[in-house]
Amino acid sequence: MKHNIMKKLDDKISTSVDFSLILSSIEDEKQTLVSFVNPFSYSVLLKSPEIIDGIDYFYSDGSLLQRLHNIFHPKSKVARVSFDYSSIAGEVFEYAQKTSAKIALVGGTASEILKAKENIESSYPALDITYVRSGYFDNQQDKNEAFKLIEKSNADILIVGMGTPIQDQFIIDAKDNCPNVKLMFTCGGFLTQTSIKTDYYHPLIKKSGLRWLQRMVMHKHVRQRVIKDYPKFLISYLYEHIAMQTFRRG
Repeated sequence: MKHNIMKKLDDKISTSVDFSLILSSIEDEKQTLVSFVNPFSYSVLLKSPEIIDGIDYFYSDGSLLQRLHNIFHPKSKVARVSFDYSSIAGEVFEYAQKTSAKIALVGGTASEILKAKENIESSYPALDITYVRSGYFDNQQDKNEAFKLIEKSNADILIVGMGTPIQDQFIIDAKDNCPNVKLMFTCGGFLTQTSIKTDYYHPLIKKSGLRWLQRMVMHKHVRQRVIKDYPKFLISYLYEHIAMQTFRRG
């Protein structure tokens, strides 16, 4: 059973299309849901197969998962893609400016989301951000009200940063409740990071690919993940994928 779920997630990572095609899908009637997987969220998603089914495209966020995926899936190698300024966040905002697409942001605390909006708009002054809200909800009624306001804002793009699996479930629910929104992204800690600094990552960090190191130094919960969760992920991933390959060869 676990191998079936793992294969399903790996297949979705393998078949993720060129990101430029994702952006152009906003012109279609079909809604598109995009999320990003790192070593921590990979393990979390394996416990939620219904979320894997509900997301259209998963991209490999982080060099460790990318390299492991490409070792075990040499015929469907992938590049690292993440929702931050070292990867595709700027591309999304530039596209929205160019096409006059409206954006909704959900994530962080009440103060963080307002500061993130301010910092994003300072870099993209023509961007039309029609709705912002924190990522903390008291109950389902609170979420339902947010969905109504997102729909009322006429947002074309929804960007949600609440952590896996909550953010993934949120955009899956938004698909049913916000039919006007055509493109939905999860973004992890991007909104909180952007509230701290307009371009969170130091240029040398982005160039060297050591984003995890900067996050580990700045945030306690990231240190805990790198020290505790990542080694467990590595052992589990290698064991399960070697077992899957051995089974197929047998």
